Amino acid sequence: MPNLNDVAGWIDDLKRQVARLKSGAFLENASVTAGRLRFIGGLLKLDSGATLDGDGTFRWRGTGSIAGDWEVLEGGVLRVGNVLISPIGGGRIMIGAGPNGIILDGGAGSLTNGNVTIEGGKATFGTGSNRVVVDGASGQVSVGTSMTLDPSTDGGAVLFSDGSKLYSNTTAIGVRKGISALTVGDALATLLSGGKYITVADDGITFGGIREVTSTDGVKWLGITTSGEVVMVAPGVGGPGGSLSWPLPPSTVTDEYGPRESPGEGASTFHEGIDFGAPNGTPIPSAGSGTVEFAGFDSAGGYGYYVLINHGGGLKTRYAHMNGAPAVTTGSHVARGQILGEVGNTGTSFGNHLHFEVEVDGVRVNPRTKLPAA
Repeated sequence: MPNLNDVAGWIDDLKRQVARLKSGAFLENASVTAGRLRFIGGLLKLDSGATLDGDGTFRWRGTGSIAGDWEVLEGGVLRVGNVLISPIGGGRIMIGAGPNGIILDGGAGSLTNGNVTIEGGKATFGTGSNRVVVDGASGQVSVGTSMTLDPSTDGGAVLFSDGSKLYSNTTAIGVRKGISALTVGDALATLLSGGKYITVADDGITFGGIREVTSTDGVKWLGITTSGEVVMVAPGVGGPGGSLSWPLPPSTVTDEYGPRESPGEGASTFHEGIDFGAPNGTPIPSAGSGTVEFAGFDSAGGYGYYVLINHGGGLKTRYAHMNGAPAVTTGSHVARGQILGEVGNTGTSFGNHLHFEVEVDGVRVNPRTKLPAA
């Protein structure tokens, strides 16, 4: 018959074994060599600060989580918080989502953050017609579809899709569109359009390609006041020279400019004008527009009643031997063809006629040099 003490010990030992099985510690210090540990419908749980440690390859199929922060999703996608690591398409890392999300695409070699993409040495900001592209290879910056910043053109330029450009180089900055251009250098500025130009330099202003006219009728002049202001002068005020009109028909000329025998004096003199024979009272028109410098009687008696007109630019005309007081006054402005007075015989004169003189810079010249060919 067994000893009761031995039976009691055996029962206590059996209790301890059952307790160990219930605590799951029955694999403690166990090892599997060249075998496989398989759980079917069960749960492998590490608790109380346990550590899963090993060498070799870890393979996982399906979904799952590790400590609640790591998730292995279908297709081998690993989620860590708001970060996704995917092997799809050459590999991607996605951080965040929406307009502030960041995507690192290993297949395309690109980095995307919202509407900003870096790919192939280019950085693209925005999309569509408002996008900006920075090209690291060429150094160009494209803004939308119509404007490019190019550091290699003319020392640096803004190029537009219509061919216009804004540029700056070692000699000048400039704007060009079609046949027109504006350039500004250290001491020279030029405005050019279709062969016509204005150049401003330290030694003056130059004009080129200006259209010529054969008549000054209706032409306005540019003048500079004593204060330096550039003003426009109306046609009736006069201008800097230009061609004149015949005051009376050239067929009525009775005496030319040059040496002649002075009537009634029997001596050779120099005739400084042209004489027109015409009846007393014939209207005398102005040969050009200008300002009346003198209108009245010659105190020395030579010209009698006469008018002197300043046409500007050093050009003046004189109309002498009028039959009476002129029809204009000193200081007034006259237009080409305006009546100045009437043909007469006052002053040193030997019959009704118009004595017509032309001055250039204070020197009397042959009027025919300033009149249309007759």
